[in-house]
Amino acid sequence: MKVLLLILTLYLTSGPVDCAEVTGYTGGRVLINCKYGHTRYMNHTKYFCKISRGKCTDKILSKTQNTSDHERRVFFVNETLAGIFSVLIKNVSLQDGGTYRCGVEDPAVKPTDVTLQVKEDPCCGKTLTQEAHPGDTVTFTCEYPQESKYLSKYVYKATDHNYSVVIYTLGLSTQNGRFSLFDYQEENLFNVSISDVTEEDGGVYLCGVQGRKQGDLNPYYSLFNEIQLQVTASSITTIIIVGVCVALLLIGGSALIVYKLTHKKTRDSASSSSNRRNTVNSDDVPHTPFYEEIPDTRATSTVYATTQDPGPHTAANRSAHPPTAPPVKDIYPMAQLSHPAAESSAEYATVDLTT
Repeated sequence: MKVLLLILTLYLTSGPVDCAEVTGYTGGRVLINCKYGHTRYMNHTKYFCKISRGKCTDKILSKTQNTSDHERRVFFVNETLAGIFSVLIKNVSLQDGGTYRCGVEDPAVKPTDVTLQVKEDPCCGKTLTQEAHPGDTVTFTCEYPQESKYLSKYVYKATDHNYSVVIYTLGLSTQNGRFSLFDYQEENLFNVSISDVTEEDGGVYLCGVQGRKQGDLNPYYSLFNEIQLQVTASSITTIIIVGVCVALLLIGGSALIVYKLTHKKTRDSASSSSNRRNTVNSDDVPHTPFYEEIPDTRATSTVYATTQDPGPHTAANRSAHPPTAPPVKDIYPMAQLSHPAAESSAEYATVDLTT
């Protein structure tokens, strides 16, 4: 009786395991939502595993996930809704079919079992490349299986482990800003258009549908095809940019050359002016005659001598200024008799100062 009561208590505490059915297509991706209830478990470690013979195998944990490993086929997607975490399986194969379990590592939280059914369809598993230039309007086509005709159409943009919805529709058409979607159910495809494309619009887009089986609590998303949008500058824009850069280089080079020539001319002019000033200081300044009294103990006569000042004696000045240029200046030395006599005579001599 006590054992039965204990089992009943555990059942009421944890509750039964939730079950869900998911359909994926070979080559495509499946985004599975796992509900864990109360938000107080948001920071708890989440797990995802495949059930084999009643046991959890190939278990992955959210806390040990390497976000830089882009080669993983199964990984946790960053949470965007409280109480729900998502796991994505990419490049789905037939071997991926089976039952999976996801939940929180806390015995008080009941896990969710998900049964994945994998199908093949020629519409799915494609990777398309689309090119556009900034300012263009680009349109890409997404095919889907016949059985998905009446399901809601979705377009995701994938960046690493972030998956965000850019547009979806519950009917035949919708528009969200620069994005628009038109569903052509008779052709099993829908078109997505992006107007006034920017470089930020480039990236990976995933086309798919939202699926929900009868009685399922959580929807899933089956993503069929991948579109890689490459946004590059147009050739005209490139030519304009290159032309502007070349013009700026030419203008800068010309300005540098003019500056150097002007600077050299100014420097040469300053040097020439300095040389002229030096020449004037050395040659053109007039010389004032001066007199010197020379005592002579040998004679009683006064001697008058006239000397000639040759000016600067440097070789440069002698070469630049011929002997006829500088004027002759008189110098009168006066010799004073040391012993005056009654009779004296004056003698005159001309002295050439050549040294």
